[in-house]
This record gives sequence, C-alpha cells and structure tokens, in this order.
Amino acid sequence: MLAQGVYPERLKFSLIKPVYKSGDKSSSSNYRPISLLPVFSKIFEKVIYKRLFDHLNSNVILNEHQYDFRSEVSTKNASYILLNEILTALNNKQMVGGIFCDLHKAFDCINHAMLLVKMKFYGVSGKLYNLVKSYLDGKYQKLILSHNNCIESTW
Repeated sequence: MLAQGVYPERLKFSLIKPVYKSGDKSSSSNYRPISLLPVFSKIFEKVIYKRLFDHLNSNVILNEHQYDFRSEVSTKNASYILLNEILTALNNKQMVGGIFCDLHKAFDCINHAMLLVKMKFYGVSGKLYNLVKSYLDGKYQKLILSHNNCIESTW
C-alpha cells in the first residue's frame, strides 16, 4: 500500500483526550486536546517529516528566517536577532515599531486542500505527495470524555 502512495485506512484514526490546562474546569476552552495515534502513525509522521524537510532544504525553499521546526536554529535565535535589530535602531536614533500576531492554535486551522496545493507548488509530487494526501483524507477520531463515554467524529 505505501509503495503505491496509499496510507492504510486502519491507521487513519486517533483517540483525542482533553487534558486540563487551567481555569474553569467546566469550560472546554481550558482543555488541550491530546491526539493519541497508533505507533506506526507516529513513525510514519517522522519519516514523512524527514523527507519533506530534506526536500525543503535541498531546494532552498525555507526562508532563512524560519526558526521553528529546524534542528540547527530555534526561536531563541529569532528573539536574539529581533532584540539586536531593535537595539541597533535605537542606538542609531531611529524609530522602532512592531506588530505581533498570536497565531493561537494555528496548526489546528490548516486547510488540508491548501496545504496540498502548496506542496505541489513547491515540487512535492509522486508517491510522497500521494502518501500525504492519502494520510490527510478520511481520518477519523474518537473523543474520550471519560472512562465510559466517547464521541466519534471524522475529519
């Protein structure tokens, strides 16, 4: 199946367990969803990540200022560069302004169709593209509310 670029249907599920963060326990916004995946799915995601990351690096697609999800740099690098540029501007008596956006739960809002379009645009094709498309299509999940109750839904 994987050789044809098709992700196995039996592995397209996850158990979602809400984990309490803080605040009012009766408010659903105070819980973070934890997705429990089959072990094979976790391994598959790491393999796909490595292949996509290698493709992005070898084709110089990632912006040099992309600091997250890269092993050689971190968001600390971004903070250092930002602070350094602010201090340099202030030392040169320049005005400094900033606009900061909180992309709260940005990963949860990714449009899969748009992601696939962008992947094609950046040269991801063939079996890798088909595998990612198959992996994203038709996934389903069960929400575990307590030990006795669960709610099923599909993506």
